[in-house]
Amino acid sequence: MQETLFSKCFMRGKMKIVYDQKLMSYIILFENLTNVKVKDVYERGDSMWFVIEKGGFYKVVGKNGSKIKRIENLMKRKIRVIEFDEICKFSSNLIYPVKAEKIEFEERKLNITVPDTKSKALLIGRERRNLKELKEVLKRYFDIEDIIIK
Repeated sequence: MQETLFSKCFMRGKMKIVYDQKLMSYIILFENLTNVKVKDVYERGDSMWFVIEKGGFYKVVGKNGSKIKRIENLMKRKIRVIEFDEICKFSSNLIYPVKAEKIEFEERKLNITVPDTKSKALLIGRERRNLKELKEVLKRYFDIEDIIIK
């Protein structure tokens, strides 16, 4: 793929991430409104997921969620903000609102222990779609082989 003036290309691990003009404009708008550095952005269905630098979450959300609501109105899309951290904490941020009892990373495998079958079903999703998306996102940043949900 040819790189244009408005596309950015990054190598994280073994994955190549390419941003088009539309995603770049979302990043610029988000950063200008929040004063928080965006590490990554991607579209999931009808929503935008922004991965931000550690420590910027409350700055993005604003008082009573005012900033995030303003951004959603401007972009005309639902926004999800995930704070980047080490793999276990980042995974916990990604699977929110599902609460994990324990998250461990050993030998390139992420083990997530959840309290009940409902939480497990939410993480796996229909036809394992949620689990595949979680694995895809984690592979963008970490050397991960598999995710095991207990």
